[in-house]
Amino acid sequence: MEDIAASLKISKKTLYEFCSGKKDLLVKSLEYKLPQLLEKDAEIVRNIHNPLSALVFCAVENIRFWSGFSDKFMEEAKALPELGEYGKSVRKEMELHNNRLMDKCVAEEYLKEEDSSRLVSVFMTNLMKADQLRGQETFPAVLCFDMVLTIMGGLCTQKGRKVLEELKENYS
Repeated sequence: MEDIAASLKISKKTLYEFCSGKKDLLVKSLEYKLPQLLEKDAEIVRNIHNPLSALVFCAVENIRFWSGFSDKFMEEAKALPELGEYGKSVRKEMELHNNRLMDKCVAEEYLKEEDSSRLVSVFMTNLMKADQLRGQETFPAVLCFDMVLTIMGGLCTQKGRKVLEELKENYS
């Protein structure tokens, strides 16, 4: 708590006025930040009408979001039973969101149907690899973007790969 207060440039006493302890701070931090991520994903879907492009930008946003937390924060958050149900509900909401986008991608023939169910696990695996890059403010957007395009390239149809090529040309 002392290190956190120092990094915020406030007294430890002031920090304790906001939360009762480290566990409470972890819970409040995630309860504050996770809805922001969900809203950002919803905004991407509202503004990007091609489901494959939306899926790419949501994946990039998610990787950047999670890479912004320190290893210590993530280790301690995983050990908190208080986050259990809340974490499960957020994860379920994120999975539903991703599944809707993937279903649209399959329906519009951007993703191969047999590979679309693997996409979430592939992203989650690579998201965990982003753990190695913690300590930076956030994982650099261009690196996230290239990683997501590379992963998705093998799961897309020819039509989908054309969208990925256009995205790479326009946003890299």
